[in-house]
Amino acid sequence: MIRYVECEPVTDDEEFQDEKPIQKVEPKAPSRKLKTVFKPDYEIGSLFTGGSLKISEDSKFIVSQAGYEIKIIDTEHGTVISKIESDTKISTFALSPNNEEILVGCSNLQIKQYRIEDQSLVKIWKGHEGPINEIDIHSSGNIVASASSDKTVKVWDLEKGYCTHNFQHDDVVTMLKFHPTLLKLVTVCLDLNIRVYDLVTKECVILTNHLSQISGITFSNSGKELISSGRDKVLNIWDMVSKNPKKTIPIFQELGGIITLPKESYNSLPENSKIKIEKIREKVKTMAAHADKIKNGDDITIVIGGEEVLRAWCTETGECIWNDQNIEFKKKTDNDDKDKADTLYTISSIINNKDKIISITSEHNLLIYNGKTLERQGEIIGYNDEIIDIKYINDDNIIVATNSNEIKTYDLNTKRAQVLRGHEDLVMSVDVSADGKHIISGSRDKSAIIWDLEKKESIAQLTGHTGVISCVALPKKSSTSLFAITASDDRTIKLWKGFSTTTTTTTQDDDNNNKKKDKKISASVTKIAHEKDINSISIAPNDKIFATASQDSYVKLWNVNNLEAITSIKAHRRGVWHVEFSPIDQCFLTCSADGTIKIWSLSDYTCLKTLEGHKGSVLKASFISFGMQIVSVASEGLIKLWNIKTNECLNTFEGHDSKIWALSVAKDQERFITGGSDSKLIAWKDHTEIELEIQKKKEENQVLYKQHLDTAIRKKDYYSALKLALVLDQPRQTLNIFNSMYYDDQSIGESVIQGCIGRLSPNEIVKCLRFIRDWNTNSKFVSISQIVLNSIITTFKPDELSKLSVGEMPKLLESIIPYTDRHFQRIDKMLQKTYLIDFTIQSINPAASTLAMDRIETSSHIDQNYKKSLDQLIKEPTKPMKKSIQTPTSQKKKEKKKNFFKSNANK
Repeated sequence: MIRYVECEPVTDDEEFQDEKPIQKVEPKAPSRKLKTVFKPDYEIGSLFTGGSLKISEDSKFIVSQAGYEIKIIDTEHGTVISKIESDTKISTFALSPNNEEILVGCSNLQIKQYRIEDQSLVKIWKGHEGPINEIDIHSSGNIVASASSDKTVKVWDLEKGYCTHNFQHDDVVTMLKFHPTLLKLVTVCLDLNIRVYDLVTKECVILTNHLSQISGITFSNSGKELISSGRDKVLNIWDMVSKNPKKTIPIFQELGGIITLPKESYNSLPENSKIKIEKIREKVKTMAAHADKIKNGDDITIVIGGEEVLRAWCTETGECIWNDQNIEFKKKTDNDDKDKADTLYTISSIINNKDKIISITSEHNLLIYNGKTLERQGEIIGYNDEIIDIKYINDDNIIVATNSNEIKTYDLNTKRAQVLRGHEDLVMSVDVSADGKHIISGSRDKSAIIWDLEKKESIAQLTGHTGVISCVALPKKSSTSLFAITASDDRTIKLWKGFSTTTTTTTQDDDNNNKKKDKKISASVTKIAHEKDINSISIAPNDKIFATASQDSYVKLWNVNNLEAITSIKAHRRGVWHVEFSPIDQCFLTCSADGTIKIWSLSDYTCLKTLEGHKGSVLKASFISFGMQIVSVASEGLIKLWNIKTNECLNTFEGHDSKIWALSVAKDQERFITGGSDSKLIAWKDHTEIELEIQKKKEENQVLYKQHLDTAIRKKDYYSALKLALVLDQPRQTLNIFNSMYYDDQSIGESVIQGCIGRLSPNEIVKCLRFIRDWNTNSKFVSISQIVLNSIITTFKPDELSKLSVGEMPKLLESIIPYTDRHFQRIDKMLQKTYLIDFTIQSINPAASTLAMDRIETSSHIDQNYKKSLDQLIKEPTKPMKKSIQTPTSQKKKEKKKNFFKSNANK
């Protein structure tokens, strides 16, 4: 039994009080309040989009290539540990033997060396004149080889950083591999030749025996043999000593790659495989060509590869000793009907270390096997491609249909996925039963399949449509017996009943292989529904009626029992993408390519509401907040939240880069999940209450900070007041504080400002610069803004300023400079006008000529008092000019003049 407890944070007042008993409370029911804010809770993106894939020696992580990123993936959980981002597209990469560094080949012809621990760039150099196709690192860790489309292979000394060898080829080099122990390099070229280079003697040996493109190379455990596979469906074994072909083994499969199974795994293989190995050993002892291998302890060589299923072959006899899931190989040239399970996926490549084997499918999924027992341990979804449909199975699991013939079920807690395979073509639509035990999937292969989710098996196959099945639906009530409704591009709808919910038994075919035979069911009722493609089916909550939406812009209502038409509504001006019934009210919604969402009454089939706001086609919409709101997704990649009562769009959310095809709302109405053509799954969670709480705390803090700010200003604690003003983001208050600092005592004002500036954090300095930018636009505040700017520039070095805000600093300084120049020009003009005033006074009163003389004598003093005069001019530009600056010399002259006039008057 799960017990819920309510925990509250301990405040300062309660810290030393006695502990209160913990109260047991019941879990909260879903909130029926209107929601305004949803935020991404997590995102499930692409892990591997093709290219290189490596696994660490300790099997703890996998390194994968995904566009412009290298991702480090946890092998056990399938989650991203860290990632390395590149500014150019990545073409290939290699993992160092000590699992500490990665060498990345980029599309700009550069090779970059990264450290995995902190994702830092160690070194970068130009590698080739053409795209880099492959990189490999020698087991010593200091020698690197790179292959390119410029028909060269270069060998690099990684430590000293220079090229040691440059091997020219006749065609593009696609593959290379170092010998595990010797200084030898094997390259594969499009001319179908294998070249073996001795790095010591620089000798080159060309091996020719393939008739088609070579897909994989590997070495035997002893290193004395080279094994190659190709599209010519054979394995070639080469003697590395004599450089001659030893044997060609026909395998009748186009392998995507091959690996060598370590000798340590031979004794832990499945029992039937161990029996085969013992028989092969006895047989090899009697073979003159291979008898010495057993005697010398080299043992036999086992390689693993596959086209559709992984298999293991002995290179000495060519026998197959193991098949994944015991699926025996069957030639494609045979006329026997093949079961669909035989061609579920295609293996594109394979990698391994001592503990794990990973095969990569054509869908970019990673199948993980135990390297010793060859048991399948799990599967990691590398790439979802375009996400077409999503449904919640329960609160913790979802089912996803992508641009693939595979159906994926995700555990939202662990983010791990399981794959259901059974369709031959792309899956277009999925739906889940009310109890979450069954799902239905419709595909472009013109069939639908009912699945048992507990056993992950199909229980029925629905065939009969002549076109692509575009949408499917299951009943909404768990008490209703299971039925299904499907719609197709053949413009018909079908009702399916009478199938069992238990899995069928297996039968044995002519080859004694267990193959599951799905029960094929015919439709109970078929009706021609629309004149164009049908896009959506929705069953009402009572399971009595259902609705269909079509590209012919009509929505039709039908009786579930016999598919009799109830009504037909011309719903929109353009095609209707989706229809859905309200879980509470007697109404349903439709969304269309005309950019609108409409709500219709089930009583008189009239339009009750029309919601407009999307700029593109509204692809899907669902009721949320128990029928009081609607969430919609559209082709422009936006998500909108609507209030039905007011017809108002409450909020718009961004998260996807392109069309959003899929939307599903959880049963608790607190979450929904979206998926689109950008291959991203984004889970959204209601943050309305959290945001209100944050806003409430913010307002409380604002009041508290303002009180502290007033107190600090009264106490003339300028540093504390300045920090609080910056926290409150109050430019005017910050300006007043700087004014108080400077004008309270002008003799030390600048030093006070400089001292406070030096104690501010980088973010606070950037905020000050933003304020200065705004103050500097007004001539009233230019004086104090220039003083603060001068303090910042003189306190911090240029490199320290550049690190404050890399992208913002240049823009801030560029916006400050023009207004500063304008203010200095204005001040210069004002100074020039003062000379004109002096000249005018001299012309009116010759006795005042001494003023001009005094100004000439005191010109040297002006520079010393420039800032104070500048402040006076800026503060009172309209007031008449005061008396000229008096110097001791001018005062003496004035006294002499006064005495002279007095003496004349007395006479």
